[in-house]
Amino acid sequence: MKKGVELFKKLTAYDHFLVFLIILSILKITDVFIDNGKEAGLHFIQLGAALFVISSLLFLAFKYGLDKRKKYKHVLISTFIILLVLSHGDPAPLRGLLVMLFLFVSKFLIKYKKQNIFNPVVFAIGFTTLLAMIIPAIGIPPVDWAGIDISFLIFDISFPLPIIPIILALIFNVARVRKHPLALSFIALSLLLGFFINAFDGNYLAYIISTVFIGTAIIVEPKTSPSKTREQIIYGIAMALVVVGFSVVKIPNAPIMGLMLGNMVYFLYKRIKLSK
Repeated sequence: MKKGVELFKKLTAYDHFLVFLIILSILKITDVFIDNGKEAGLHFIQLGAALFVISSLLFLAFKYGLDKRKKYKHVLISTFIILLVLSHGDPAPLRGLLVMLFLFVSKFLIKYKKQNIFNPVVFAIGFTTLLAMIIPAIGIPPVDWAGIDISFLIFDISFPLPIIPIILALIFNVARVRKHPLALSFIALSLLLGFFINAFDGNYLAYIISTVFIGTAIIVEPKTSPSKTREQIIYGIAMALVVVGFSVVKIPNAPIMGLMLGNMVYFLYKRIKLSK
C-alpha cells in the first residue's frame, strides 16, 4: 500500500492524464464490441493501431530531424484524444494523414521562442477542417464525441460509465496543472448557454459529458492556456461564448474551431503584454 502511494505521488500530471485516456479508450473499445459486434470492434482496434503506428513514425521523423528533447508521452496523449473524438466509422486515409501531419507540424514547428502557439490536437483537427472548407474533397474531420458519450447497461439501467473517470480527472488531473478556474468557468457557462439555446438537441447527458471532457482534457492544456486565476476565468468564459456562438452559426467542428481561435488570441495577448 505504501509503495502504491509513493508511486502515485511520483506520477506527473501527464502520467495521470495518459492513464485517464487509456481508461476511456478501453471503455470505448468495449462499447464497440458490445453494441456493434466483433467485426466492428476489431476494425476499431485496427484503426487505433494504425493511428498509433503513423503517429510514432511521424514522431521519430520530427524528433530526430528537429528536436530530440520531445517526449513520446505527449504524442501518446494527443493520439488517444484524436482516437476518442474522431468518428471511426468514416476513416478517410488522406484526411487522417493530414490530421496526424498537422499534429506534429503544430508540436514541432508552429512556435514562438520555443513556446507552442496552439494546442496540437486543436490545430490538427481545426486546420484540417479549414482546409476541407476550401477543398471539399478532403472532407470535414468527423468530430462526434462518440468516444466519450458511452453508456453501459448496469442492472438494466443505461449508465454513462465514462462520466466517472471524467469527473475524477476534473477533480484530480486538472488540480495537478492548477487549471480549475479555467475548466470550471468554461464548463459552467457552456452548460448554461447550451440550456438557453437548446444545444442539448434532446440529449442532455451527451452534451454535458462532451462539455466536461473538453473542459477537463482539451482547454486546460498547460502550454497554451493561462496560468493566473483571473486570466483563466476570463479565458474560460470567452471560450464558452465563442464555442457556443460558432455552434449557433453552424461552423463545422465548432468546439475545436473556437478553441483554435482562442489559442491564437491568447498568444497575441501574451505577446502584447510582454512588449509593454
